[in-house]
Amino acid sequence: MRIPCSILLLALAMLAAVRLPAAEPKRLTIVDYFVKLPDQTLEIPAPEMLKFIQRAKDTIIDPANCYMKGRGDGAQGDIEVALFRYKDDRPLLALLQGEPGENDYWYLDFYEMGDDGKMRKVDRKILKPINEPRRKFDLPRKGRTIVVRDTKSGKVEGQWTWDGAKFVAEK
Repeated sequence: MRIPCSILLLALAMLAAVRLPAAEPKRLTIVDYFVKLPDQTLEIPAPEMLKFIQRAKDTIIDPANCYMKGRGDGAQGDIEVALFRYKDDRPLLALLQGEPGENDYWYLDFYEMGDDGKMRKVDRKILKPINEPRRKFDLPRKGRTIVVRDTKSGKVEGQWTWDGAKFVAEK
C-alpha cells in the first residue's frame, strides 16, 4: 500500500508543529562554580588549581554535598569550598584559604555569579565577624552552618547558618 505524498507531507508538517519541551539547563555544581573564580583569586587560575588538588590523595570533592577541600602547593594555601544557594537557586560560593602552619590567618571570601558567567567577589558583610587574626572558619560538608573558632584555643566563637538569603547567628 502506498501513502500519497500529500498525506505524508501533512503528517510531517503536523509533527514539526508539535513542540517538544525544552531541555532543562544542567544545574551547575560546586566544581563548575569553582573553576569560574576570578583569575587572581588563587595563586594559579582555579582550573589549574582544581587539577592540582585532584591529584592529591587527601582531597575531598563532594558535589552531592556542595563541598570541596584540598591542600595547597606551597605558594597556594589550603582551600576549603562550600556552595550555598539563595532561595531563588542562585549560587553563593564560600572560599576559605589559609596555611595549616599559620594559626593566625585564614581568609573567607564569598562569590556570586555575575552577568558575564564568571564568579565575582561579594561584600563580606554577608557574614560577621570579619576576617581578622585568630579566626578559623569551618565550612560545612553537610548542612548550612559555618562555625567560627579561635585559632589558638579552638574555642567556638560563633555559628552562622545560611537561611537562603543571609547568614543568621545561632544562639
